[in-house]
Amino acid sequence: MNAKHRPGRRGFTLIELTIVLLLIGILAAMAFYAYRMMINKARMTQAKTVLHHLTKTEATYFSDHDRYTDNVALLEFDPVKYPYYNVSVVLDNDATNYTGIATGVGPMTGDWWTITKEGVSVQADNSVFR
Repeated sequence: MNAKHRPGRRGFTLIELTIVLLLIGILAAMAFYAYRMMINKARMTQAKTVLHHLTKTEATYFSDHDRYTDNVALLEFDPVKYPYYNVSVVLDNDATNYTGIATGVGPMTGDWWTITKEGVSVQADNSVFR
């Protein structure tokens, strides 16, 4: 049996192929953007985690020494565990209060988080990932 084809029409036109490729490109761009946002959110979760870990270790150090420390090495922080943020501590009121700071490095450069001894983490208003 012969299949019936319309004479002169074989395959798709250039316009049809272009439209399909354009739609695939738009969908791929949307998926890539969503993927990048999820990656950045995961890295920001790491900032919150490292700062909450800092709060717990500072509380332990305070209970042993009646003061906080700005030396993260004394708190047994392992910087390899947190590759996207550098952690530092600023002491206030003769080391009875502190502010923990997580500064983004590498792909998270421009992100900046702080935490107080009460455990409230806040992202900076001028963060590029806000």
